[in-house]
Amino acid sequence: MQEPAEPKPVAQVAYRPPEDPEVDRLLRRPVFIMSPVRSGSTLLRLLLNAHSRLHSAHELHFRRLEVTTSTKLAERAMAELGLERGDLEHLIWDRVLHRELVRSGKDFLVEKTPSNTFAYKRIAACWPDARFIFLLRHPASIARSWYEADPEKRTEEEAALDALRYMRATERARQALPGHVVRYEELTDDPESAMKGICSYLEIDFEPGMLDYGSQNQAGYKKGLGDWKDKIRSGQVQAGRALPAAEEIPEPLREISAAWGYVEGRAEDRDAAAAGREPHAEIAEVWPRDGAVRLTGSLHGVTDGGAGPWEMLLVRRDQEDQQLRYPAELADGGFDVTVPVADLAPAGLTTPAQWDIHLAAGEGDAEVRLRAGRHLDGITGKKNIMVFPGQPARIDGADVEVKPYYTIKDNLSVEVLPAS
Repeated sequence: MQEPAEPKPVAQVAYRPPEDPEVDRLLRRPVFIMSPVRSGSTLLRLLLNAHSRLHSAHELHFRRLEVTTSTKLAERAMAELGLERGDLEHLIWDRVLHRELVRSGKDFLVEKTPSNTFAYKRIAACWPDARFIFLLRHPASIARSWYEADPEKRTEEEAALDALRYMRATERARQALPGHVVRYEELTDDPESAMKGICSYLEIDFEPGMLDYGSQNQAGYKKGLGDWKDKIRSGQVQAGRALPAAEEIPEPLREISAAWGYVEGRAEDRDAAAAGREPHAEIAEVWPRDGAVRLTGSLHGVTDGGAGPWEMLLVRRDQEDQQLRYPAELADGGFDVTVPVADLAPAGLTTPAQWDIHLAAGEGDAEVRLRAGRHLDGITGKKNIMVFPGQPARIDGADVEVKPYYTIKDNLSVEVLPAS
């Protein structure tokens, strides 16, 4: 991929969400892959494009479509329609992407241009129902691949610094937006599991044919609009390169490598990861959106029978008699529970407050209570890596923010804080 460096900002265009999405948008629930350059986004888009309901074209660079008016009269006419420049640009973006989707005959569009990460706020405003997949890769591998893509254009040091801008933009988007995180290393080591996780997030069925994307009559590969090398042209997922040793990570990339979990953490973090061997409720996905927190996952280290019906149990950390319970019917050991934000911010609650999350079954002294957390992915220190957006609520007339978070032991809790 030969995507040029993101140009220096010019005059900012004011933008806003559509006043009436049903009228102003043709595209429904588009999917955006937020990733740095050379992170495997072309591979991911080809895998997704092999699904019968997903269409993912080459990098579309739609944000470079701009609107100008050649006369003041045209500007006044649009203003009378309630349309500013940003609104008009959004209408064009939406029409172009919708046209591409209609031509494909599929249900949902997937877009993967890496520079979209620099404009994640505007994309989220343009399509309020957009969904986001955050694709991560070892930062040193990204930098090396970016250098090898055109060694005549940039030195290895310049490649690392240039790619770092995309990494930081991706991380800013990941901290601000809800979505699904997948790693390039997961795509190449176990593509079936990685794609099943993405399909679950997108609420579509996994199709085994996705893994053999070369048999799906994919469109040609164009230099400058994605990866065009022989490995991607093979039509099947190929093994990734060996991960760099810690001492091979360039100094500018050490901080982002730690933030993304590619550098071994402290001893206490490793101890927390060891908790994954104990019975617990393993969290797969956390979706804080639309006035609720949806949690999916599975039991680990315990069978799903014998203890009685399972429930999602939330317990106030400083007041254990205050509890919330929701049915958690298990299907093949997995659970899918939605907790309303309003329940987490009841009248009389003193902030800050924390709710610890468990899966529970049985009653009284016979109750089985499993702490919910994420321990099986080998990533420690999630408190500083996986940051979820907060949602607004009100307690006795005061504004508060309800926000899931991982503890220092990689367990999942929810905090209720005064609105900032």
